[in-house]
Amino acid sequence: MSDLHRITFPAHSGLTDGAASDAVVSILVVEDDAIIAQDLKETLTQLGYHVIGMASEGAQAVRMAQELRPQLIIMDVGLRGEIDGIQAAQLIQERLHVPLIFLTGHRDVQTIERAVRTGPLAYLIKPFQQVELHCAIEVAIHKHRAEVATLEREAALRRNAQLLTSLSLVDELTQLRNRRGFYELADQALKNARRERHQLGLFFIDLNGLKQINDRLGHLAGDQALRDTAEVLRHTFRESDIVARLGGDEFIALAHVSDDTSALRERLREQLALLNAASTRNYTLAVSIGTTIVSPTTADDDIDALIARADAAMYEEKRAARRTAESRVAEPQSAEPAESTKSFSRTD
Repeated sequence: MSDLHRITFPAHSGLTDGAASDAVVSILVVEDDAIIAQDLKETLTQLGYHVIGMASEGAQAVRMAQELRPQLIIMDVGLRGEIDGIQAAQLIQERLHVPLIFLTGHRDVQTIERAVRTGPLAYLIKPFQQVELHCAIEVAIHKHRAEVATLEREAALRRNAQLLTSLSLVDELTQLRNRRGFYELADQALKNARRERHQLGLFFIDLNGLKQINDRLGHLAGDQALRDTAEVLRHTFRESDIVARLGGDEFIALAHVSDDTSALRERLREQLALLNAASTRNYTLAVSIGTTIVSPTTADDDIDALIARADAAMYEEKRAARRTAESRVAEPQSAEPAESTKSFSRTD
């Protein structure tokens, strides 16, 4: 280092960007010649850098890099110990994303080719000038920060893409899966069920009276009724089941069942009763349910055919409930004495 040309100018002067340029760069020096190492430390300090540590062996350099987490490593190639500087650099790059500059007297092609494979940001030959070292450090830091910023942007783009994909599969109002989300999972679930020979139940669920709620209480109340229904479904089905809002007042679920769908139907009714009993809202939630069994021994129906069967069963239940309600209205009124009616009213 006797040929160093002492030129002093502020470190990080215009070669790095933004607020990051105000931070003092921490450097790990790896050099097995004690005199050169000390001279290099003094030079780096004069240039405005912080020498965070000094190592003289490859294994020591790897350990110190992991412990100290420097922002830059200046590494000699020829080091004492079991591993040289190139091997140490390879180990460090496998564990840390830190820029590295080789500072060496080796000029042979074989050594240079070995060094290049570790991805250094500069390869300086001794002896060198101070300005050459300074520029190499600044370029290395700037390039590394640009690489980190690019990686962060790419990671953010991936996260945003994943979020958009997730949002495209979720119903905004109820936070259940939407139609697209249901189909994506249901097709695979059907294939798995037939391959592993287990039984599924498809539930088509319609929220009764949504139009009346909207007309009488407003659409905010209707939206709340849909959210309440979604909450009932979450409490009824398992996390491993596929539950979705198809749209409007229609919901669907694909669930594992042992024998038939009666147990889950009953649980759904119970959850509805619990919500209605605890609710202070000006409506009572009621649903119509249609189901069909997906058995490994049945024909290989696609999801649309299964939905159509469950939908038809749901409408049959709805029609049966309507016929029952109409027959009750058509029944003649009981001719009880007025006194009896008044007595019942008082004790109700």
